[in-house]
Amino acid sequence: MDLPEFGKAPLVKEIWLVARELGGWAEAGGVKDVVRDQALAFASIGWTTHVVIPFYGYLRTHVEAVGTLAWRGTSHHPSRPAPVEAWVVDEASFTVHFLRSPGFDDKNSLYTYTAEDEARDPAHVRGQGFCDGFQMNLEFQWSVASYWKAAELRPSVVLGHDGHVGYLPAVAKAHPGFEGWFDRTTFGVLIHNAGSGYRQEMPATADHEALIGLPGDEAGLSVLERQFEPLLGAARHSRLATVSANYANELKTGRNDHWSGPFGRWLRTTKTPLEGITNGLSTDDKDPRDPDAAGIPAGFDPLKGDWDGKNLCRRALREKLLLRPQAVYGRLVRWDGPLYVMQGRLTAQKGVDALYDLTARALREKPRASFLIMAQGEKRYEERMIQLARKTLQTGSFAFVNKFEESLSRLVFAAGDFFLMPSEYEPCGLTDLKAQLMGNLPIVHRVGGLVKVRDGKTGFSYDKHLEGGFWGAFVRTLRLWEDDPEAIAVMRRQAFLSVLEDFQWTRILEEHYVPWLTDPAPFPILTAIPPT
Repeated sequence: MDLPEFGKAPLVKEIWLVARELGGWAEAGGVKDVVRDQALAFASIGWTTHVVIPFYGYLRTHVEAVGTLAWRGTSHHPSRPAPVEAWVVDEASFTVHFLRSPGFDDKNSLYTYTAEDEARDPAHVRGQGFCDGFQMNLEFQWSVASYWKAAELRPSVVLGHDGHVGYLPAVAKAHPGFEGWFDRTTFGVLIHNAGSGYRQEMPATADHEALIGLPGDEAGLSVLERQFEPLLGAARHSRLATVSANYANELKTGRNDHWSGPFGRWLRTTKTPLEGITNGLSTDDKDPRDPDAAGIPAGFDPLKGDWDGKNLCRRALREKLLLRPQAVYGRLVRWDGPLYVMQGRLTAQKGVDALYDLTARALREKPRASFLIMAQGEKRYEERMIQLARKTLQTGSFAFVNKFEESLSRLVFAAGDFFLMPSEYEPCGLTDLKAQLMGNLPIVHRVGGLVKVRDGKTGFSYDKHLEGGFWGAFVRTLRLWEDDPEAIAVMRRQAFLSVLEDFQWTRILEEHYVPWLTDPAPFPILTAIPPT
């Protein structure tokens, strides 16, 4: 492919998304949705679109059944070359490239050990991160660059997702093994979460420096407080953005330092450019007016105030919970009041302590409210939720579903009246938008990307230090439900329209991502050694 000289002509309309997740194939958190939705949206505006993800062991049967072995070779890592296979699957709108390498071959999950892993080896505790997680990330990044060069692929634009691929721009641009190959490639890295651990930082040891494999002092320039920081490596050779404008502002002003720590301070000290682009949402398979596409048993229309289908979805949810007792704790049999739901990860970031306290108090003091929490995460949080379910078994007002199942997930969004998001910090949030489409008004902590929920119009938001915080917002929703149901209907309509009008991916790509990724201005490579 002939590429124009950088800065002299528009870039070729071709993009490669590189990530550890992809909806429909490798699913863990919100990254999977963003990657798939971006791929579909780029394709819809006329860009040739590719997605590169690891070939996890648990995908073997499916990928080998539908994919094609496109290339077999070895990564160019200077001290840890590894065999790599590239399997290609053509989807309707874009192409998926699965890179198979040793670190991923035995994995039954994306990031953490499963119950099956723990049964084989008690040291591999369910829910804990892989002991070779850093090696996996770097093995993947070297495999990607090696595949592109060996297969004579010269990407025009590459958008990497999160710290898992933070060193990819440096590997491609700075290592002599790829000299000149990626000179006309524009790299962007999208930060989904800049919290500790989420950045994929590693202790700054000689072993980890060898694992990174970069020449000279390239790896040393990404050390921050005795940690190798992939996102610092990215900043030297790539444009950086995060998944909402407000989260970017929190990082740049210090309001997120409690969670992002030295990374936010480094951004300010070095004046590193950081874009903030709020995520969109693909609505084609989430609109309740089309129940078949949305995967729900009955449709309903928030614009017309037609809620009969929502009531049928609630009934279907109750029946499904009764029929699937595995990993379901507690009972939901009372429906004379609003249903409050939560779906996500049980981690400190998600405000699980606040969620537990509110739920336990409400079950004691507000008997009309019912709760359903569908989540997995840290073992201590799972155990607290299981205990709460057992304590309240007789009330029939609380159920904890300790698993993820797509069909059940869609019912949770469709059946709920209010969606709980007490996150301590939230880079963007997607479940609030999914909930809004389903007439499920979000109750959010006013941080990060959750500021897109407009209090009293498209949902409810609170500052945890003011006006009763989370509990105060909950009481407001209950009072409005009981005293002014018409106001709830108006808010549901506004919330639905807000997603359709303001958060469509095609609009966000054309207005924000395309200008950011194709700006012909020379990209400043940072040369200052960051503070340590």
